[in-house]
Amino acid sequence: MENFKGTRGPWVASKSDRSIGPVSKDDDQSYGMILPVAWVEFDGKPGHHQANANLIAAAPELLEALQAVVRVADRATDEFDMAHAAISKALGQ
Repeated sequence: MENFKGTRGPWVASKSDRSIGPVSKDDDQSYGMILPVAWVEFDGKPGHHQANANLIAAAPELLEALQAVVRVADRATDEFDMAHAAISKALGQ
């Protein structure tokens, strides 16, 4: 991912402790271990916290995919302007 300074994936959203983070492949457990960088608090609305956690966990892959699409198919359209803005936001620019 171009200019991305965060932790590379894969990222997951745990259903057991509501943590979100990359999976470490450095431990001796076959499934890896989540290195938590965030926790999603329950807001009283069933399903919201897991949906939010899933979106956050997918963010690094979404950024990489969007950068790839822009790289191969950039056009002067409102949709690609939105894509560029989203990439800039994700990169803190």
